[in-house]
Amino acid sequence: MNSKTAKILGKFATLKGVSEKQLKREWLALSHVDKDKKRQEILKELVKK
Repeated sequence: MNSKTAKILGKFATLKGVSEKQLKREWLALSHVDKDKKRQEILKELVKK
């Protein structure tokens, strides 16, 4: 996980009110294809806020 991804996950965690640690654990368990899809979903939600 690079620093950009960590920042995005941190912002998303605070927006959703979930644990950043738990979100990062779930992220690391995803395959690279799933990570790409999840990243796009997260970016869409962050833009909506």
